[in-house]
Amino acid sequence: MARGRPSKKAHIVEVACELFTKQGYQSTSIDQVVLAAAVSKPTVYSNFPTKLVLWETALFSLTERAQEEMDIALLKLNSAKELSFITGWIALWSVWVGKAERLASYRILLGEQHKMAPSTFALFVEFEAVLESTLLAWMNKVSASDEHFFTLKAVSKEALLMPALMNQSMMEENNLAQQLTNLMTSVSPPNR
Repeated sequence: MARGRPSKKAHIVEVACELFTKQGYQSTSIDQVVLAAAVSKPTVYSNFPTKLVLWETALFSLTERAQEEMDIALLKLNSAKELSFITGWIALWSVWVGKAERLASYRILLGEQHKMAPSTFALFVEFEAVLESTLLAWMNKVSASDEHFFTLKAVSKEALLMPALMNQSMMEENNLAQQLTNLMTSVSPPNR
């Protein structure tokens, strides 16, 4: 194999990621992957015995890519001067929901749960852990208390991720920032 040239397996995964993103799981067939990747069907099946295995490999690849992108986003926030916690929080969420492939991953898991294996759900937990670990790293960087993490995450998911998944308008950033700020100041910590 030529130096710097991706392997056939990696090429198949990349093509499959694009097809799954554009068409979803149900509408993507192995035959389409074969055509789009310009490889033989035996080549695909020798690497991926089922479409589910191909999807899981694609999801693993998307998770790695998401980790790299979120690391870069966090690095940019960390180098920004005088950035508020809430502004950085919303920026990280915007990066997360701004990628069609990540939204497609949610849609596939939510829409095709009945076709997925326990291993698929485990991979999806790893996928979502990328966002969660990035958000927690931001909280630690700005010394924000993580006692509101669950509430902030839930509100952000409803305000940004869910509308993006349903192709609806997201909450205005200023409005969301105000809501999140209010949550952090009005919610008292639980009695311990």
